[in-house]
Parts: sequence; C-alpha cells; structure tokens
Amino acid sequence: MPPPASPLSLEAIATRLAALDAGQAAMNGALGLMLDTLHVQTILLRKLGEFAAEDSAPSPLLKTLQGLTAAIMDLDASVGDVERKFDGLAQLLSVAFGVPPGEGLPDPNGPDWQQGPAMDGKGG
Repeated sequence: MPPPASPLSLEAIATRLAALDAGQAAMNGALGLMLDTLHVQTILLRKLGEFAAEDSAPSPLLKTLQGLTAAIMDLDASVGDVERKFDGLAQLLSVAFGVPPGEGLPDPNGPDWQQGPAMDGKGG
C-alpha cells in the first residue's frame, strides 16, 4: 500500500493554477481563431446563397448552401459556448483549490515559475 500523498503547498497549487491559466489562454486563443474562421465561412456561404437565389428556378445548390450555412452557424454557436465556459475556468479552479481571492499567481516568466525541460530545437 503506497504512503498517503502529502498535501500540496499553496505555492504548488498556485504554480499548477498558473499552468492551467496559461493553457486556458491558449485554448481561448484557438477558439477565437475558430470563431473568426466560422464567421468568414458564414459570410461566404450567405453570399453564395444570395447568388444561387438570383436564379428563378428552384436549385439544389441553394438548398445545400442553406443547409451548410445553418450547420456552420450551429457550429459557431457551439464553439462560442465552449469559449465562454473556459473564460471562468481559472477562477473556478482557484476557488476549488482554496486559493484566497486576490492571491496572485506566480509570474510565468518570473523565478517562481517551474520551467519545463529545455527544447532541443527540433520542435514537436
């Protein structure tokens, strides 16, 4: 039977929260880029739909474009929901770990930040 784990220090918790905060910021950035792309695709699909609607005959292309536009708009709303959920994650984790409000997290570039292993320049 392994020995019981020792409780985490406030510094260790703050370090973990800072790492989670940095990861959340990266995910929010990626989600923002996805939203930007979805907005551009929605505009493009709407324009294509307008051009297809100019033809007086019923068009399967128009129906397909309308379906694609609706799907992209649904996806856009879903990604926006995910982004909003990530917005409050760091605060929720701080409360869950019992970090007092206003307690500063370590500066990710400061001396308290635990750096990962050095990169070898090969990427990946």
